[in-house]
Amino acid sequence: MTSPSVSVVVVSRHRPEELRKCLLALKLQTAMDFEVVLVGDAGISRVISELMLTDRVKFSEFDIPNISRARNIGISLAAGDVVAFIDDDAVAEPTWLKRLTAPFKQGEVAAAGGFVRGRNGISYQWKAEAIGQTGDSEPIDVARTTLLEGTEYRAIKTQGTNCAFRRDVLVRLGGFDESYHFYMDETDLNVRIGQAGLLTAIVPDAEVQHGYAKSARRTQSRAPRSLFDIGASRAYFLKKFGQDIGRIDRYRAHQRDRLCRLMVRGELEPGAVKSLIETYDDGVMDGLKRESITTKIPKKVGKLLPFLLAQNSGHQVIFGRRRLQKRLFATACDHISRNAAVTVMVFSRTALFHRRWFHRDGYWVQSGGLYGRSDRSDPIYKRYSTRARAERECQMLSKTRDIVDAPKRPQR
Repeated sequence: MTSPSVSVVVVSRHRPEELRKCLLALKLQTAMDFEVVLVGDAGISRVISELMLTDRVKFSEFDIPNISRARNIGISLAAGDVVAFIDDDAVAEPTWLKRLTAPFKQGEVAAAGGFVRGRNGISYQWKAEAIGQTGDSEPIDVARTTLLEGTEYRAIKTQGTNCAFRRDVLVRLGGFDESYHFYMDETDLNVRIGQAGLLTAIVPDAEVQHGYAKSARRTQSRAPRSLFDIGASRAYFLKKFGQDIGRIDRYRAHQRDRLCRLMVRGELEPGAVKSLIETYDDGVMDGLKRESITTKIPKKVGKLLPFLLAQNSGHQVIFGRRRLQKRLFATACDHISRNAAVTVMVFSRTALFHRRWFHRDGYWVQSGGLYGRSDRSDPIYKRYSTRARAERECQMLSKTRDIVDAPKRPQR
């Protein structure tokens, strides 16, 4: 079977800087046959214009805090055989889309999910999980691309910021249930896919980095501003799938424990714990009144709108000491202007832990100590020459970035 065409749907509300980086990372994808569908507030137009993407993305204005409805709008506009989703505060590794959608060459695969790294670009935020009847998930051990079949009692979870679904399956299932305004929206879809006995592919090498940017629901440190939608979605899920509503007390206690930990760390005022639990309780009451809202998604739409006009000319790696950072970043911008993806490695003569991040100018950066840890299995301290360290890091990155040459120092 030939490679499917793909639509990437990004929902964004009031986070223009995060969306900007998300789109720049999508411009570095090694996949070619895909389009980008944006759904969100009017400010997205300014980001599209700034990046000169006006004729290369589909955009639908929607400024209501209901991610399920926004995703359904995106699906309705999508012309691809497969619809992939990434959050606006996430950046995709260059091989993300190619790897995530590869399993769909097998006609029986209905969904796919990749792994997610956290803000530091090193630690995993999410790997692979299975979902039980109550919506609770448990880790499953997946080391390579694996096809897993769901059942009536056990589904395979995909993460909302790194997942893809065959479009005709979404049409048949009615897309996302719009009674989930936020939280558990993809879990509900995963359960319905499991109940249908369809296959889900877990693809470890399809990676994104998720920033957990601040929003109306949480602060930059991930402390909640409101738990209303979490309570509503949890209660609605239990009701919809015929589970014991009494379990909601367990989830309430879990949220209270989380809030107390945040308070101890100084990220919440003591009085905020009570008021936030009240928003959770209000959400539960609202969720118990909700009924399923699915949408009729058109079977066919117009043509795919290509996002990339040309294939990137390979992924380059440049490296150097911390004192050369300005020159390294200037060299990276030159690579980007010539349509080449680039990673900059900046090493200090220390044992500082590493982090990987995406620069707002459109290139990847890895920074840290020459002798420091860049993987949890690394020793706290290990001596390297600068070149040996760069070569070692390139080897580690090769599974998610198509690196074409040995790492280079910038020219003087």
